Amino acid sequence: MTNISPSGADRLRRKELFLDDRFIDEKSGLIRRFHQPEVSAENPVIHADRPWERDAAFVDSGLVFYDEDEDLFKAWYQGGACYGADDRSVMCYATSRDGIHWEKPALGQVEFEGSRENNIALMAECMMHDPAVLIDEHDPDPQRRFKAVWWGGRKDAAQSDGYLLGHCVGFSPDGIRWTQHPDNPVWPADGEVAVPQGIHHCQDDRLVMYCSADGHGMRVVARCESDNFVNWETPPTLIFGYDEDDPPGTELGGLAAINYDGTQIGMLWVIRNLPGFTKEQWKQIVDRNIRQGFLGPPIQFNAAVCRTIQTELVVSQDGQSWQRINRDAPLLLMGTEGTWDECSSLAGRPFVAKDKIWIYYTGCGRISPTPETTRPEKIGKWSYDTGLATLRLDGFASLHAPDQGVLVTKPFHMQASALTVNTDAQPGSVRVEVLEPGGQPLVGYSIDEAQVIDGDQLHAAVRWKTANVRDLRGRQIRLKLSLKNADLYSISFLDQ
Repeated sequence: MTNISPSGADRLRRKELFLDDRFIDEKSGLIRRFHQPEVSAENPVIHADRPWERDAAFVDSGLVFYDEDEDLFKAWYQGGACYGADDRSVMCYATSRDGIHWEKPALGQVEFEGSRENNIALMAECMMHDPAVLIDEHDPDPQRRFKAVWWGGRKDAAQSDGYLLGHCVGFSPDGIRWTQHPDNPVWPADGEVAVPQGIHHCQDDRLVMYCSADGHGMRVVARCESDNFVNWETPPTLIFGYDEDDPPGTELGGLAAINYDGTQIGMLWVIRNLPGFTKEQWKQIVDRNIRQGFLGPPIQFNAAVCRTIQTELVVSQDGQSWQRINRDAPLLLMGTEGTWDECSSLAGRPFVAKDKIWIYYTGCGRISPTPETTRPEKIGKWSYDTGLATLRLDGFASLHAPDQGVLVTKPFHMQASALTVNTDAQPGSVRVEVLEPGGQPLVGYSIDEAQVIDGDQLHAAVRWKTANVRDLRGRQIRLKLSLKNADLYSISFLDQ
């Protein structure tokens, strides 16, 4: 996943968000506020309405992005839910001019029930669970520019259920014409490693996949890397698992992560199995699962009471050590009873387009039990569909000054030639002062010489009466920001 940079001629060198205090040395009079995305009134924006989609059209592990060259939103999503190895779920493709109203073009690639008039981009030999797509600008082979990994496999009479399952991969030059690897599954594994939850490049250009991991007796989040997308380092390294601060019955079902201009931001999928369990009840279930290799409560529990899945915001600097910075507070609220998203608000990888953060998420309404039903496909009456929510640019969190607030950064080596801040200073103001590492104001960059920033601005230039940012290059400095009745979302360091 490439960095998410602002449009324009300036090159973004660095951006500091305020999701945590890693860039802050001291602050006073400021409150960190996490912001709820605004959901579209048109939701669900991608709905399962084709025969090959059956009961599902969701994008949690898939990919949505905005193609600036074509002025077009593009989506790769799963069509059809998976309840067994013989379910022929598919990866579909859709496009949109506004990100809200989607078209499902006839691609002519895959035959379904005697016709190629469909938007199926890829169909595997058996199940295709949670296909995760990556656009790889680093691969020198243009035939491998698009990559996909999914949980699936092939028929194998030597297996007890007739299928050899695991992680499968495919490649494409354009996201439409796909070639599956002949040795799929390239990483055979048992059902506890079932879901690839997102892929992207790490800092050394290796490919990263977030997935589950076996041996924990419940769904967890793990991480593995690859140089070529075929051979993965195993076993995966545990990233998130149940701990004592989670209510009993909690599982961590996945992580959809991106590099947001140098900060790793993740959408953590938090599962709450219902009803509530005591610690002893949950321990017994987990211990049994470890012995038997089964995930979650038994099917009888799921049929009777089901579960909810919500998204929690997490952050990392290296993609390996993560923080649950707004623990137990859902990024997206689920819908009310009887709505399309009443038991799930599961966010995929966000992206920036048109000065907004776009978050597509999976919703489903399967919280309502069907009496005397133990087959999971018969629970509830709603399909898995895709919704849209948006935030202002850099708008996951802000530092809010209800009156007067001050922030002083840690010392850093200044390499940029321009500074901008993302702030909502209505009806207040923001001023920026430059300090020596020891805290003394630099001549020409004091608070009295700083130009006042006001109004609601995504890219407000930081200036002083006579001094300029360019003359600070190569120096060790601090920044001191004085806020009055304002929200501060980010500081951007630019090269002009």
